[in-house]
Amino acid sequence: MMRWGGLIVALAVPVVALAVPVELHYFWAATCPDCQVMKAYLRTLAADYPDLRIIEHEVAYSASEFRLMVDLAAAYGVTEVATPVVVVGDLASVGIGRAAELRIAEEVARCAAEGCESPLTRLHPVPIPPPDDEGAPPGSGSWGVALVFGLVAVLLVAWIVTR
Repeated sequence: MMRWGGLIVALAVPVVALAVPVELHYFWAATCPDCQVMKAYLRTLAADYPDLRIIEHEVAYSASEFRLMVDLAAAYGVTEVATPVVVVGDLASVGIGRAAELRIAEEVARCAAEGCESPLTRLHPVPIPPPDDEGAPPGSGSWGVALVFGLVAVLLVAWIVTR
């Protein structure tokens, strides 16, 4: 009997490991009554999808969260934004109602089955500029400038000490 128990556990562990997490961003305002309706709906949805990660952003009192909502909505092609806003997978939903709930549930189910990237990946990444001295000959660029200043400082100290 113990053999079968070990086999069942061994088979169950990979199934749990294969669960696909789903990232959902929920933008709401403390002064928004519709947001409370959406929040209650998202709680029931989370009960059906244990791997659903709901990330809440309160936008009424945080300029950075408001900016994130506007930028993310724009990345999804949404030009008019009002709370609540739900972003998951390929969906950005504004407002409440049965149609919005069904679209959100459908997208969460798709993401749970197929996997979806974080909605934040749609935001334009901040480009990292290449180093100033990339492709430059040795001794030039920012390293070259630092080397020259260091050499001048050493010579200046040596000159002062020997006087």
